[in-house]
Amino acid sequence: MSFISRISTSYSEPWVAWVMLGLLVLLLVADFFQRGLIIGSFRSITATKERESLFSEVTKTTAGSIFIYMYEVGIVALAVYAMLFTDGSFSLWEWLIVVALVCLLSALHYLFVWLVCYVFLGKQAMQPIMLHYGNLCIVVSTLLYPLMLLVLFAPFVSHTVALVLVSVLAVFALIIWLIKAFRLFFTNFLAGFYIFLYLCTLEIVPLAGMVFVVWKWIM
Repeated sequence: MSFISRISTSYSEPWVAWVMLGLLVLLLVADFFQRGLIIGSFRSITATKERESLFSEVTKTTAGSIFIYMYEVGIVALAVYAMLFTDGSFSLWEWLIVVALVCLLSALHYLFVWLVCYVFLGKQAMQPIMLHYGNLCIVVSTLLYPLMLLVLFAPFVSHTVALVLVSVLAVFALIIWLIKAFRLFFTNFLAGFYIFLYLCTLEIVPLAGMVFVVWKWIM
């Protein structure tokens, strides 16, 4: 009797559905501990500079911050892994390695942002930067969840279409962050140059580097 080997994909591996369910629980629990976290983050995206403080009054808790961070790391790692996966086994172990890489990248990002603020902008600039960056991360990761449901569990969505959809979301995040940075810090041409330099060195290059590492050594 001949057997047909099962092709390992995101919708044939049971761990993917359980991970997506766990991530949804993490997102809801984070919003439970920090009431208005998700809605407030979405509102802050379109708020004017004068009204931004209006939507930054969500009471932060340690539990809420931990749960939302775990959710963001998990969904981003799953998106990176799914986008780079072509053949072989859609492995839980490989996804956990990507999770570790995302955690390392986020820790280094926070360290370098703190260093840049301390050297060039002063320590008082750290709070608004991390506030708006955190809100944007929540918005992007929340939008990424339904997108990943489509990418992971809809066989009719091609890999090319998935790449385009995720790329559009990434470009949207960069544009919003660029607008926020100009609202906060643009005073002259040199300041604008520093903002673009920041986006390249602390946002685009690290993300591209992580994607390269995942593609080169894991996939």
